[in-house]
Amino acid sequence: MQQPHFPTTPFKVILHFLKPYKLHLLGLFLISLLWAIDVSLRPYLIKKMLDILAITSLEENLFYALGPLVIFYLSLGFFMNFIYRFNDYLTLKFLPVFNKNIVIRMLEYTQLHSHTYFQNHFGGSIVTRISEMGNAAQALIDVIIDSFIPHTVALFVACVTLASVYPYLAGVLLLWTGLFLLVSYHLSRKSYILSQQLSETHITLIGRMIDGIVNMLTVRLFARHNYELRYIESSANNKVEKNQELRWSNLKRNAIMDSMSNILIAILLGYLIYARQKDLVTIGDFALVLMLSLSIIDTIWNSSRRFVNFIEDLGRFSQALTLIVRPHEIADVPEARRLQITQGTIQFDNVSFYYKNITPLFQNFSLIIPGRQKVGVVGYSGSGKTTFVNLIVRLYEVSSGQIRIDNQNITSVTQDSLHEAINFIPQEPSLFHRSVFENIRYGNPQATYEEVVEAAVKAHANDFIQQLPLGYETLVGEKGVKLSGGQRQRIAIARSILKNSSILLLDEATSALDSITEHYIQESLNLLMQDKTVIVIAHRLSTLLKMDRILVFKEGQIIEDGPHEALIRQNGLYNQLWAMQANGFLPQKEYLSA
Repeated sequence: MQQPHFPTTPFKVILHFLKPYKLHLLGLFLISLLWAIDVSLRPYLIKKMLDILAITSLEENLFYALGPLVIFYLSLGFFMNFIYRFNDYLTLKFLPVFNKNIVIRMLEYTQLHSHTYFQNHFGGSIVTRISEMGNAAQALIDVIIDSFIPHTVALFVACVTLASVYPYLAGVLLLWTGLFLLVSYHLSRKSYILSQQLSETHITLIGRMIDGIVNMLTVRLFARHNYELRYIESSANNKVEKNQELRWSNLKRNAIMDSMSNILIAILLGYLIYARQKDLVTIGDFALVLMLSLSIIDTIWNSSRRFVNFIEDLGRFSQALTLIVRPHEIADVPEARRLQITQGTIQFDNVSFYYKNITPLFQNFSLIIPGRQKVGVVGYSGSGKTTFVNLIVRLYEVSSGQIRIDNQNITSVTQDSLHEAINFIPQEPSLFHRSVFENIRYGNPQATYEEVVEAAVKAHANDFIQQLPLGYETLVGEKGVKLSGGQRQRIAIARSILKNSSILLLDEATSALDSITEHYIQESLNLLMQDKTVIVIAHRLSTLLKMDRILVFKEGQIIEDGPHEALIRQNGLYNQLWAMQANGFLPQKEYLSA
């Protein structure tokens, strides 16, 4: 997958996604211009009609005198109705797709984050942030298109119109507008900070709720329903507090803005009454100045209110952007090539690795696994077995040294080609909340129905699948919760049989199976292992008897290396584990020490 790149500031990201819609934006701008002209033209037409009324006697034909203006006024209404519907058409063709593009591209970017990233963040929180980015961006564009641009143009046209009658009054309104916007901006800065904090508390609340729902079985078995509610309610209370702070900030801001508007209206009305009494303005002028002034005030006030929404949406967008668009910890190099498998030889060359703030697990670790060799891996928990295979699939980046496959540094090849070449069956396979068929076919999206069934038969999964309510079309539930552990494992094995990659990694792949099923599965795995490089992590040592070689891990080092019989003869740790294992399972270290 090609590495997507995005700017890291909200407005640059939005502009990035707006580039394909230049014509739509141009059309919306022209509509805004027409709306702004209409807002000032209508009061001017009313002024002309009032002036005609003031000088026309009752004996004269008013329809004849006012006819052209009335017709023009009504025609303008029909024309603007068409323009507004065209505006709606442009937005419906543009904004939903704009929203979708942001969501899909952000999801694409998020998919390329490291394994550690997804370990450190709630899945529900990530999805919520991505969804919020799309909605917030659409809301921001809505405000700009429906408020800021038309209101700015309307303000300019209204001031020009007003200046043609009373330039000094237009100057007063412009000064008031500047003061109003300055005060509004100053008061809105706190709203921006509070909206970011509110967004953060909302994401935390959603994450905790999803965490509780996903683990509902644990909640039920421990009778912790009330505990969960209190735990989640603490986040909900925090969200309420931030929400109230934001609303209180907006309340104070609106009170100040309302007061400024009412004071200006009082001054304008007082001046117009005085001017009319002194015969300085006509009735039409009185109406024009009052309507334009009220229009300007209403425009500025509405823009100011939308600005608060704009700030809140910008805060949500910025907060989500901070989480999503951050540098990828593990990324393909610019000239990354596809991995070419010839033999499947895996080589660790002076590899060192450590988790953050933890003592190194591997130091100057070197190992060669020849192509098509079958290798077993044993050791106590924490000895480095799972990390060993995770480094091969590059779920983590080595701190130093190199891992090569067929003499190709895995950091110089694309991650997609690396993962396509490796079949990894973990101890706890994760299934999608989709049908059994879709989960198995995930190993090869081009596979036919017959090939999916064949893979299920080889994995000894076909019999139980046929007994499910809808057979292969049965939904398995979130993470496969509707299936038993052994059934999930067999679905995962069928999926891997369908993938059929050159390198096979098994991390306790049969641990959830009963002895009889494991016997049948082992036969399928033996077929799957043919002509492949295989690494098998196992606690049940009996599953490793046919391995070409067994590696015994201890504290990130290989302390024994050889086939089963040779390791038994060495009379070392492996021999001790083999002698003391119960029912074929590796005993715990604490038991050996007792």
